Amino acid sequence: MVSCKKLAQNLSAYIEGDVDRELCGEIERHLSHCRRCSVLLDSVRKVLVISGDEQLFELPMGYEERLHSFLDRHI
Repeated sequence: MVSCKKLAQNLSAYIEGDVDRELCGEIERHLSHCRRCSVLLDSVRKVLVISGDEQLFELPMGYEERLHSFLDRHI
């Protein structure tokens, strides 16, 4: 089974569809029961959508610190 760390290491490839069928299945099984990794995947997908948009916006105060803190604790 895929660990949270292995999922994080392969997240970009998974999003782009560049993982083999076996690893894809393992990742999807992991995502089905790991809320943290599901939230991470959803957040990364949202960042990709936002970063592809040419609009500029201001992040909420303290967002960067909370994001780094979350990543340090969980990955």
